[in-house]
Amino acid sequence: MAGKFGFLSRLEFLQNWSSRLIAGINPAVIHNIEKYYAIKKVHYLSAIENIEGDYLEFGVFTGSSFCHSIRCYKKSRHFVVSAESETRFFGFDSFEGFGDLKDSDKHPFYTDENFSTNLVNVEKRVRRVSTNVHYKLVPGFYIDSLKNGPKSYGIYKSKIIFIDSDTYSSASEALFFCKMTIQKGTFIILDDYYSYKASRNKGVARAFFELIQQNGLDVRKIFTYGMGGVVFVVSDIQKG
Repeated sequence: MAGKFGFLSRLEFLQNWSSRLIAGINPAVIHNIEKYYAIKKVHYLSAIENIEGDYLEFGVFTGSSFCHSIRCYKKSRHFVVSAESETRFFGFDSFEGFGDLKDSDKHPFYTDENFSTNLVNVEKRVRRVSTNVHYKLVPGFYIDSLKNGPKSYGIYKSKIIFIDSDTYSSASEALFFCKMTIQKGTFIILDDYYSYKASRNKGVARAFFELIQQNGLDVRKIFTYGMGGVVFVVSDIQKG
């Protein structure tokens, strides 16, 4: 190996410098950068496939992903051949953290201290980037904000669903809300797919497996990103 790559393989200082640099980067920074690339890819793919529908995000937090998605959508518009409608953006979050967690949802990182935020500040942040784009931020715990279904918000088709709500209970409520809006070509982004030690019986993964099994969805994993994010596309829906 050393002979193949020549003197570069013997530059110990360069290897040490690279190692220290990478080791020192906050994992959250790496995750978010790769997540932004993933969102950009999904908007491009949905544009060239001419997928119609709305963008639904569950777990808005500070609004960084929501704002980035709006930016990517604006940039991807010129790839669309003949879309009949504009994409609208809906963001759902308690903006107060997780609230009371069930024992099965408890996780050392998922705490109110880490995930509570300020709706007024998020609204200001989104407003700055959303010129000529329809958006709506919906505050409240999902048991209340999602109980009347997507039609209560005028949502009929989903183009992109972004689940960043971490726990099984919240992800399950979000995906149940979305199920009637899912179509061929809907992209589903799962930000914490491998949480809970990658258990299929907990967290976002459990909620997602239940969605596809109970609703006859054929999905394909198209890429992963960051510290456990996965993106799927709905390739077919089996009629029961």
